[in-house]
Order: sequence, then structure tokens, then C-alpha cells
Amino acid sequence: FRKEAQLDEEGQFLVRIIYDDSKTYDLVAAASKVLNLNAGEILQMFGKMFFVFCQESGYDTILRVLGSNVREFLQNLDALHDHLATIYPGMRAPSFRCTDAEKGKGLILHYYSEREGLQDIVIGIIKTVAQQIHGTEIDMKVIQQRNEECDHIQFLIEEKESKEEDYYEDLDRFEENGTQESRISPYTFCKAFPFHIIFDRDLVVTQCGNAIYRVLPQLQPGNCSLLSVFSLVRPHIDISFHGILSHINTVFVLRTKCEDELTGTEISCLRLKGQMIYLPEADSILFLCSPSVMNLDDLTRRGLYLSDIPLHDATRDLVLLGEQFREEY
Repeated sequence: FRKEAQLDEEGQFLVRIIYDDSKTYDLVAAASKVLNLNAGEILQMFGKMFFVFCQESGYDTILRVLGSNVREFLQNLDALHDHLATIYPGMRAPSFRCTDAEKGKGLILHYYSEREGLQDIVIGIIKTVAQQIHGTEIDMKVIQQRNEECDHIQFLIEEKESKEEDYYEDLDRFEENGTQESRISPYTFCKAFPFHIIFDRDLVVTQCGNAIYRVLPQLQPGNCSLLSVFSLVRPHIDISFHGILSHINTVFVLRTKCEDELTGTEISCLRLKGQMIYLPEADSILFLCSPSVMNLDDLTRRGLYLSDIPLHDATRDLVLLGEQFREEY
């Protein structure tokens, strides 16, 4: 394959080295010619083998706990990619979201990637995940290609023995678990959740947690746009109210813009990771988040203290573990 693809690398490809996509395309073309298979078949085979590679590389357990079915697995895949991006700098991971197809007819997987022509790898991986982890067979096909009107690829996924009806029945049986109108005040909420932001349809901030407001005083409720302070790191979409709603089951990562655009001071950018929650009673969105930090130095560089992180937030434990790991190694 190397000779046919005219690659000059010697030895094995290295896991932590990022290679140009042209080498991937050349290898696929060479394999297609040598094996007399089309490129789509080669890429699907690669997807299947990539899943096996991930299992053998120590990711088997985390892959098995991502979700109890294919839908939940896919909805949590972006969270895994965001974690891996901290281990493999420069990683250009795709983004996924799920929407319902017509009732009883599976789900639609929306696939966003800046790398073109690799959608068959996704088919190979997801089919193998369904079979090996969830014990089910699926049919998966492209129903929408990327074009001028659509910036991503869409797949239709149908289980051969579908459990979609059970899924909808569970939704129908769901009852609100509150017995009376909420009595929590904005003051108490901001204290209990020091890292949160609420914004309206115009992306105007209407409320934020105590810790965020202390380090970002420009977040004046009612007078500040989310876009003037933050840029969106993940998912890879244009930030808008509708865009956020369409990715409501996705992990969101916001990062403060370059400090010279805001205050002129040079402190490390604050990176916030969490989930978006639609608030129908206020027609607003709540971004419930945590600071993305690895150790105490990361925390102090961003003007934060360990006491800013609430006791219920696992970030506190991660920071202390990161500090212990750094001291030991």
C-alpha cells in the first residue's frame, strides 16, 4: 500500500503525530486499487478496525459506559472528543448531534466535520459500536450530503429490531417531578451555581453566577451580549439561539475572547464547559458550566479560587488530583 500510495514514511505511523489528510486519501486510493474495492468499502472497514484499535488502546470501558443504547452513545460522543482534545493537541474531532426521524423510524445523525470524504468511516464505526456494545444490528445510510444549503452530512439510522416505540412510550409516561411552584430566588441560585449564565433569544445575558461575574464584571445582566465576551469552541456551529437549541444534547465549551478585545489586560482565557438547558418559562437558555482547569496554577491564572467551585462540582476533585499528579511526576 505504501508503495502504491507513494508515501515516503518509514516504519509505523505514530499515534501522537498528526499526518496530513492527503496521506489518508492516498492510502485509501491505493488500498482500493490493490483490493479491488471502492473507497467507501475501504473506509467502512477502517471504521470497524478503528473501533477495535480504540478498545485495545484502553478506551473499551469508557466506550461501553457512554450510553445504554446507540442514541445515548452518539449524544455523548462529543464529550469524549472534548476530553481527547486535551490529550491530543491539534486533534480535529468531528461533532455529532441526534434528532428524531419520523416516529418509529429511527433517528437522524448530524455529522459535522471540516475534513471531507470520511463519512464512510463514521458508518463503519457506528455499525460496529451498535453490534459490539449494544448487541443490535442497524441500517445506516446518508440521506443528506453537504451542499450550499446544508453545512453537514445527515445519516438515517434504523435498528433492525427497533426499540423506538418503547422510547416514545417512556417519554409519554414522564411526569413532572415537582409538586409546587419553584421557590428558589435568583440570589440563591447564583450562589448555589456560581458558574452559570442565562441569556435570552437575542443572546443578551440576563443572569450569571457569582464566580463568573467576579472574574468577568463586564457580564452586566441586561447590558451585555454573550458574543461580546465569549467565542464558541465546541460544537462547531455559528452561535445563535436556534443553533444552540438544535444542539441541546451536546457538550458546549465557551472561551473568553482575547483579553485585548475586552479589558486590555493579559490574563489567561477562561474556558467554560457545560450544558445548555432551555427554560421554557422564560424563553431563555441556561448555560450550566464549570471552569475547564487542570490544576491549581490553571485556577489562579484565571483569577479563581478553589472556594469558587461548589462542593457538588467534580471539578474541585479534578483540580486536586491534577495537582497531586504534577507533584508525583
